Amino acid sequence: MSLNIALHAGLSGVLTHQKQVEVTGNNIANVNTPGYSRQTLSVSPGKAIDMNGLLLGQGVDAETVNREYDKFVSGQLVEQGDVLGREEAKSSPLAEIERIMGIGEDSLASEIEGFFGAWHDLSANPGGSVERDQVIYKGENLLDSFSQLESGLVDVRRNINDSLNAEVNGINLKLQKVAELNASIKDKQSLGHVANTDLDERDVVVKELSELLGVQTFETGQGQVGLQLPGGVPLVQGNRAMGFEGYYEGGNLQIQIRSGDVVLETDRTNFGGKFRGLMELRDQFIPELEQDLDDLRHGIVTNVNAQHEAGYDLDGNTGRSFFTRPASVQSETGFADPAALTLDTGEIEINDSTITIDAQNNSLYGIRDAINDSDAGVIASVVHDGTDYHLDLTPKTRGADVESDFSQLSDFIDEDTDGNFFDAAGSEQISVAVDSTDQVAAAGFPEGAPGDNVNAMAIHELNSSKLINGDQTFVDAYGRIAATVGTETRRNTMARQGAADTMDQLENLRESMVGVSLEQEMINLTLFQRGFEASSRFVQTIDEMMGTLIGLKR
Repeated sequence: MSLNIALHAGLSGVLTHQKQVEVTGNNIANVNTPGYSRQTLSVSPGKAIDMNGLLLGQGVDAETVNREYDKFVSGQLVEQGDVLGREEAKSSPLAEIERIMGIGEDSLASEIEGFFGAWHDLSANPGGSVERDQVIYKGENLLDSFSQLESGLVDVRRNINDSLNAEVNGINLKLQKVAELNASIKDKQSLGHVANTDLDERDVVVKELSELLGVQTFETGQGQVGLQLPGGVPLVQGNRAMGFEGYYEGGNLQIQIRSGDVVLETDRTNFGGKFRGLMELRDQFIPELEQDLDDLRHGIVTNVNAQHEAGYDLDGNTGRSFFTRPASVQSETGFADPAALTLDTGEIEINDSTITIDAQNNSLYGIRDAINDSDAGVIASVVHDGTDYHLDLTPKTRGADVESDFSQLSDFIDEDTDGNFFDAAGSEQISVAVDSTDQVAAAGFPEGAPGDNVNAMAIHELNSSKLINGDQTFVDAYGRIAATVGTETRRNTMARQGAADTMDQLENLRESMVGVSLEQEMINLTLFQRGFEASSRFVQTIDEMMGTLIGLKR
C-alpha cells in the first residue's frame, strides 16, 4: 500500500515539474511580448495520510498558474501615460508654430521695422516717388506677413482637428476591446480560472487609452474594470462600451460620447492625454496668439491711420487713412469746418470714462484729442469723406465691444450703430488704402508740401513709441508674442522629456518586478528539468521495487 502512495507522489512530481517547465517555456517565449507578465505555477504539498502511525505525504499538488502583478506600479503607468500623451501631442504643433513665428530677416518684427524705416527714408526726401512707393510696398508686405501668420495658425488648427478625428475610430475599437476582455475575464473567473492573458492584454489597451484620453480606472468586481474620462464621463462599464462621435462646429472638431440614445457633450476639460494636449493648443494657446497678433495689427493700423489722417499729401489733402480701417463708429453729422463747431458744453461717456466737452475742446479736433487723452479704450480720429469731416472711433482691442453715450451731443453719432455698441471687424479686411504715391501724407502742413517731412517723421516715430498696452513698442509686442511661443515650446520639451524618463523608469521597475528575466528563467528551467528527471528516476525505482515484491510472491 505504501509503495502505491510513493508511486503517486513520484508521478505528481513528474507531472508538476512538467507543468513548471511548460510555464517557464511560455515565459521565455514571451520575453519580448509588450505587457506580458511573468507567470508562475502555484504548488503545495499533497495532503499526508496516516500509515500505521506514520504520516506519509502524497507528493505535490499543482494548483494554478498565476501572473506576477503589482497594482501600484500598474496604476502609476496609467497615470504617467496621461502626462506623457499630453506633452508628446503638443510637441509637433508647437514646433510648427515656432517655425511660423520665426526670427530673422523674414520675421514680422523685420517687416515692422522695414515699414517704419520706409517712413524714415521718406522723411529724408518727402517728395520722392521712389520713397513714397516704398512706403506703400512695405505697408503691403507688413499686412501680408500678418496674413501669413494667421494662415499658418489656421493650418496648425486644421491639422490638430485632423489628428483628433483620425483617433476616433481607433478609440472606439479600444473601448470595445476592454469591454470584451471584461466579459471574458468574468466568464473565466466564474469557472475558477485565472485569465492571465486577458488581464495582460487589457492592461496594454488601458495604458494606450491613458495616453490618448487620460482614462481613469476603477474595479467593478469579478475581475472587471470600469473606465472614465478625467472629467467623470463614463467610457466602459462592465461589458458595455460607450462610443466616440466627432462632428465639426465652428470649424473645430467636437467630441460627443454616445450610449444608445444618451449623448454626452464634452470639452477639453473632460479629457486628458493626447486629446487634452491638442485641445489646449487648439482652444486656448492658438486663439490667444491670434488675438495678440490681431491686437498688434490693430494697434499699428489705427495709430498709423490716425497720424496719416492728420498729415497732408502732395495735393494738400488731409484726413485720408493709410490702411483701410477696421470697423468703427462714425459721427452721423459731417462738418465742413472741423474747427468751427457750435456744440454745447457737456459730457461724453465711453465705457467707464467720462470726457468733458467745453469751450476749450469743442472743435472736432479738440473732441478727438480729449477722447485720446482718456482711458476710454478707443482711438478717435477725424476723417474726411471727400465732402465733410467726421469723428471716427475705433476700439483699441480688436473684437472689443465699446459702449458710448453721446446723448448730450445730439445727432453727433449715427443712431444706426446698434445702440452705441460697436465691434472691430476682422483684420483680414485691412489693406493699404492709398491709391497712388501722391496720396501718401508726408507733410504736416498744407503749405509745406512737398518738402515738408513732419508727418513722415511722426509716423516713423510711432515705431519707438510704447503704444501697445502703454508699455510696449510694436516690435516689443511681437517679441513678447514670439517669446510666449518659445517659452511654451521649451516648457513642453522639458516636460515631455521628464515624462518620458519617468515612464521609462516605471517600465523598468515593472520589468524588474513582473517581467521575464531570461537568466532567471534559464535557472528555473534547469531546476525544474532536474526535478522532473529526479521524479522520473524515483518512479522508476518504485516500479522496480514493486516488481521485486511481485517476484517474491511467485
